[in-house]
Amino acid sequence: MMDVAPQEIQQAKKPRGRSRFLPIVAKPDRAIHKVKAKPALTRVAFTVSRLMEFCSERELQNQTGHSVYDWPLVVVKELLDNALDAAEESELAPDITVIVEPDKIVVQDNAGGIDAGTIRSILDYTIRVSSREAYVSPTRGAQGNALKTVLAMGYVLQGAAGDAAGVTVIETRGLAHHIEFRVDHINNQPRIIHTTNPSPIGTGTRFTVHWPASDLLASVAGQFQQLVRAYVWFNPHLTVRGVWFGHEFINVTATNPDWEKWRPRDPTSPHWYDEQRLQRYLAAHVARDRDLGQSRTVREFIGEFRGLSSTVRRRRIVNELGCSHQSLVGFFGAHRVNRDGIAKLLRAMQRHSKPVAPRHLGVIGREHFKARFEAAGGAAETFKYECRKGIDDDGIPYVVEFGFGLHKAGLARGGYVTREFVTGANWSAAITNPFRRFGSAGEGLESTLAKLRVNASQPVICALHLAAARIQFADRGKSSIVLVDNVEQPDD
Repeated sequence: MMDVAPQEIQQAKKPRGRSRFLPIVAKPDRAIHKVKAKPALTRVAFTVSRLMEFCSERELQNQTGHSVYDWPLVVVKELLDNALDAAEESELAPDITVIVEPDKIVVQDNAGGIDAGTIRSILDYTIRVSSREAYVSPTRGAQGNALKTVLAMGYVLQGAAGDAAGVTVIETRGLAHHIEFRVDHINNQPRIIHTTNPSPIGTGTRFTVHWPASDLLASVAGQFQQLVRAYVWFNPHLTVRGVWFGHEFINVTATNPDWEKWRPRDPTSPHWYDEQRLQRYLAAHVARDRDLGQSRTVREFIGEFRGLSSTVRRRRIVNELGCSHQSLVGFFGAHRVNRDGIAKLLRAMQRHSKPVAPRHLGVIGREHFKARFEAAGGAAETFKYECRKGIDDDGIPYVVEFGFGLHKAGLARGGYVTREFVTGANWSAAITNPFRRFGSAGEGLESTLAKLRVNASQPVICALHLAAARIQFADRGKSSIVLVDNVEQPDD
């Protein structure tokens, strides 16, 4: 108990005023402080599905590599890429129609149609589906998530409200697949409603992406139409018609329906792989064989590569490796990857085959570039064309083509027109300039054109296309190409 001096107690007993209550005042040796307990938060580890990466504006922008304002361009680019690939796989000259109305974007092709099983796999957001991702070959795209992002856009543009739904209809092979993209807000994952009805579309595929009421479509009218026109520059075999809000903005017939390029069905080359890429390619085949319940030999796998289909060459390779009758899964390794064997297989396949010459990738050609240049309003006497072919340090063949000239309005007194600038890679047009940096030089295409005094206000028309067996992109949306080789820039 605390000690208190007697005189202090006596002083406290003296009455003050009329108060009936006498306070007791004590002076403790040290002060006493009461500490209030602070509220504490018990953190809980919530489980959030990675599938929600497709269900918000921010995440969908990350997936596509483009802001929400460019999403109509993303839709038409992905659907055009798919339509062109499908036609080439069917060995047909592509014939494509693009129709845009205030509430939908429609792209229809003349290819062989989409299998119902492929559509079901597209709707599975736990996996990525691509027929090209594991291959190394000249391809328009191999991301494996393009159509998944397209299906989700309508939902996200509606503000992700409780009743929001992105609606897409895929009509192919006599069936209309009506797809509603919704979200289960409790489990935080996509909820897909898929129904089918008869459709008159028996040949090819018609994609209809229903677009929520917004100003996005109207705001990108010029860019959208320019992007569709850009595809004609890089695909001489393409016939395309485009209608925007009831008005036709393009109707072009193929300049060369029989134009030859590297097709999706052409065998890939062993010279385009390194050990890591070949391991991934082997793993994809082993997994597919397992799912199909089949077992192939190493000899059969080798025969799928360019230049190695002959029995003699395949026999030589398997004899060198000592795997004459070995299954592919046994060679790859059930529990541990056979990296040494994969490295030896790669070297043997490269040794017994020839590198692919750049010309086999496909050259668009001077005549087609000039035809597109004149159709865009270019003065024929000013047109220049350059084509360079080569093989880089990694053994990857490439073809670079560049067309350039003045617009007729630039030659007329008082005439004024701004620059038309078309870029693309592997026969796919770019939404924005993908050539932003050339190797360690750090300069991109824009700075190169600036040195030549060809800025955005000049009355010029120029087109640049790169075809390569392997293109490295800096983002998921394939909007920026990584060029590792140094490029000598022109002097002023």
